[in-house]
Amino acid sequence: MEIRVLGPLEVLAEGRPVALPAGRARIVLAVLALHAGRTVSVDRLIEAAWGEDSPATARAQVQALVSALRRALAAADPRSQAIETRNGGYALHADGVRTDLVSFTGRIRQGRAAAAAGRHGEAAGLLRAALALWRGPAFDGLTSRLLEAEAAQYEEIRLAVLEECIGVELDLGLPTPHVDLMAELRAITVAHPLRESAQRLRMIALHRAGRPAEALTAFHEARRALADELGVEPGPALRALYQQILTEDPGLAPEGADRPRQAGSLASRCTLFGRERDITGLVGLVLERRMVTLVGPPGVGKTQLALAGAAKAAGRLPDGVYVVELDAVTSPELVQSAVAGALGIPAGPGRPVMDALCGALAPRHALLVLDNCEHLLDACAELADLLLTRCPRLHVLATSREPLALPDEVIRPVGPLDVPPEDTVEAVLRSPAGQMFLDRAAARRPGFAVTDAAQAGLVARICRAVEGLPLAVELVAAQLRTYALAEVAARLPQQLRSLSRRRATPDRHRSLEAAIAWSHRLLSPGEQRVFARLSAFSGGFTLAAAQAVAADVPAVAADASAATVQPHTPPNAAAVDTTVRDLVDRSLLQASPEDEPTRYRLLEPIREFAREQLALHDEGPAIRSRHAAYFREMAEHVQLSDDAPEDGRDGAEHRSIRLRRGLRRELPNLRAGLDWSFGPGDLDDGLRLVGAMSWIWVGLPGEGLQWVERALTRLDSAPPTVRPQVLYAAGLIHLSTDLTRAASLLEQAARSAEACGDAPRQLEALAQLSVVRCMQGDAEESARTAEFVLTIVQPLATESATARARVAVAIARCGLGDLSLAAHHLELAEGVLAAHEDREALATVRWAQAELAYYRGDPHSAAALSAAALRDTAVGHDLFATVCRRAQHARNLHAAGDLATSARLLRTVLRACLEKGLWMPAVDALITAARQEADRGHPARAVTLLSAANSLRTTTGRHPAPVEHPVLRALARRLQKRLAAGEHSEAEKHGSAMTAEQAICHALEASPPVWTSPPHRLS
Repeated sequence: MEIRVLGPLEVLAEGRPVALPAGRARIVLAVLALHAGRTVSVDRLIEAAWGEDSPATARAQVQALVSALRRALAAADPRSQAIETRNGGYALHADGVRTDLVSFTGRIRQGRAAAAAGRHGEAAGLLRAALALWRGPAFDGLTSRLLEAEAAQYEEIRLAVLEECIGVELDLGLPTPHVDLMAELRAITVAHPLRESAQRLRMIALHRAGRPAEALTAFHEARRALADELGVEPGPALRALYQQILTEDPGLAPEGADRPRQAGSLASRCTLFGRERDITGLVGLVLERRMVTLVGPPGVGKTQLALAGAAKAAGRLPDGVYVVELDAVTSPELVQSAVAGALGIPAGPGRPVMDALCGALAPRHALLVLDNCEHLLDACAELADLLLTRCPRLHVLATSREPLALPDEVIRPVGPLDVPPEDTVEAVLRSPAGQMFLDRAAARRPGFAVTDAAQAGLVARICRAVEGLPLAVELVAAQLRTYALAEVAARLPQQLRSLSRRRATPDRHRSLEAAIAWSHRLLSPGEQRVFARLSAFSGGFTLAAAQAVAADVPAVAADASAATVQPHTPPNAAAVDTTVRDLVDRSLLQASPEDEPTRYRLLEPIREFAREQLALHDEGPAIRSRHAAYFREMAEHVQLSDDAPEDGRDGAEHRSIRLRRGLRRELPNLRAGLDWSFGPGDLDDGLRLVGAMSWIWVGLPGEGLQWVERALTRLDSAPPTVRPQVLYAAGLIHLSTDLTRAASLLEQAARSAEACGDAPRQLEALAQLSVVRCMQGDAEESARTAEFVLTIVQPLATESATARARVAVAIARCGLGDLSLAAHHLELAEGVLAAHEDREALATVRWAQAELAYYRGDPHSAAALSAAALRDTAVGHDLFATVCRRAQHARNLHAAGDLATSARLLRTVLRACLEKGLWMPAVDALITAARQEADRGHPARAVTLLSAANSLRTTTGRHPAPVEHPVLRALARRLQKRLAAGEHSEAEKHGSAMTAEQAICHALEASPPVWTSPPHRLS
């Protein structure tokens, strides 16, 4: 949520205006925004809203105004916790609310820091971004003497920043200041004729624009204004500037003008962003080592980086820098002649070109830049090798999409620019890709700037879509000359590779498609086939996956002309292995060797090109189906691994957990497989994949619910063996929101599994059903189901499966209050699971042991055990289990007396429940919140929260087990004693009318943690 006061008061929730109460409520909100994150006393709010003539009821009215604001903000965003109650006043929530005032001051600090460091272009951009936040006079339309005084101060700050910005822009050294700059200065001096600082800037700008007479006239106008209004003469700075202009002092030249030296044939190029470290490192390399090659994918900016580094190195090389562009050279035999011609070295009759080159370059201490070598790789390598051997003081810097493979070559990869990680103005301004987009956009549409979150989101989305490729960023930004920003973003997927630019650019850089096609043409037919097939992957892949999906091509020949594609060639994994390595070398494929195993991926623009090539080969459906089947098999393999611990790893994690972690990395591929299978692909693959991903859906309830419901509608046409998988997955996903539905689906899964003879799935569904019954409060049925599973499992299954069944029995027995028998089962299970190093199952044991300790009246042991459960739960990455166990841990910490930690943890739990829609654990979290409010001395809030939790029980089906009844009755009796009957009834009624979202938001508005009584202990 964003509150804007630099202009008329405005509140935006996710980019949409929020309807605010009229009158003094708006003044209250503006004052809170003025002091964002800090407490504003009620007296200060009264002063702002009424001035000196405040009514006797002002304090109560302030409370009513704040309540009205909270309702308005919550109506726009139920998750909003914009206004907090603090000791003696109120404050805007520092994390949940942004204000344009904070953004304004932050950008000013960043801009001044950049200016102090000599980064004038960056400073100007930041200061302009700060000024762009203003939509009119600050606090416009609000009648308040306090705010009027603040508005006057901020207007003075705005003018000072505007002058700073113009000063920085003048220091950039442009020979003729932009017409808009001149208009700005004229407007400032007309509105504020007594501001000598503005008059001085206007005189400088006029002088640099070649209009010295007008600059002198401006001085005389300023002098008259000062004399008429104040009766004084201009200050010494303005008078000195007048004399400098009058005498044409050369010291008036721009201070920060950048005039890089050109050496040899080196030409200056466009501004680079985010390459400062790359340039510094490159300069060090080319001076220290004699052969350096920049490698990277098409459009990444290798040429620009090479020229920038060469320009920086030129001053330290006595004989300068020479640049040879090879993109127009089509034959390897012409390389030497092209280099000699570019350097102006005549070969002469009877004298070989190479001898002439070496004769000219041997005595020189210089740098030779060979740009664009990939299509002439062998010839360029031979040339560089001979020059380095015969010219001992020569250094060579090459750019290529793959290395030259010389013995002493240093390879320097060039990657895309960092993209904005968030959809905020600050993130766009900080990221190199965002900075480049804004720079290129402003060049095409003067005055273009990002001023709000909506615009920033579009720019960030564009930068991420092109994965920070500089050529792509430039091409997309150029479209702003014709289209609005939103139109550019909407057109991007279809238009990216067809975008083009200026004619002066080499053919390979006129469009992104041309740049990629240039590299594609250098591949052999077999490599082109593998390259196209790799487009089926989404989000990256391993070599094993590539071999499984992209094999069935011939071995790749060393000579492209010798490679032929046979229609029925058997799978050749070795060919894929070789091609993947070659594609990495040629910068068409990105490798992440820090991953284990190494992962590879195609940048999105390159992937789109490869997908079109796949369509041209008429292989799309077959490869997409093979891809979906591969990841379905992988998911099923992980699902079947739960009882397969790995030995000999010195306390390593359970094998299934490691496999699950690996599968989570493949989530984009799994989604792609589902999209294909539920579309034109094999529906059985899709249904089986939905079932195999059941444990993933528990952590992604929103997405999981969509997939399982879609699968359920297609279940009638599924094979009998697939039905139990889908029903079981659907049952698990409903655990977090609707236990009644979850129980029904798990019962169907068990019956379906029994009908098709799938005993493991039947027992798994029944075991989970027993847990659901316990959550529903039916502990007796839960115990019967769990003990039935144990009876069946014990003689048939592994020790580990039997131990897990015992845990289910223990949970049911605990719910019944049979704590001794529950402890016995947990003790037997713990030994087996510890021996198998099954940390995920051990986390469930610790959770159950914590429940036993809590209900036995030992909160300190309960807190220690629930902490251990949380540590092991994190290994499995199960979001639902993590949130449930955090809620339990918060309750245990509170009972043990660690009130502050409990309160912090509970807020985390409540936010997670709200963001992910996890209503079942929200019931327990709200009950703990009620206990906290009761111990803080707020019984009415406690009753409201307890009533809301009881109402949510009806929605979710989460009812207390018998063991919980005494504790809940004790809490209810305690609250009844502390409130009058009418007050208790009103608070209870208020809570029962709340939705889940409203109840959680109400809990998050908790009063300050001033504890008026010790936490309630279990007796």
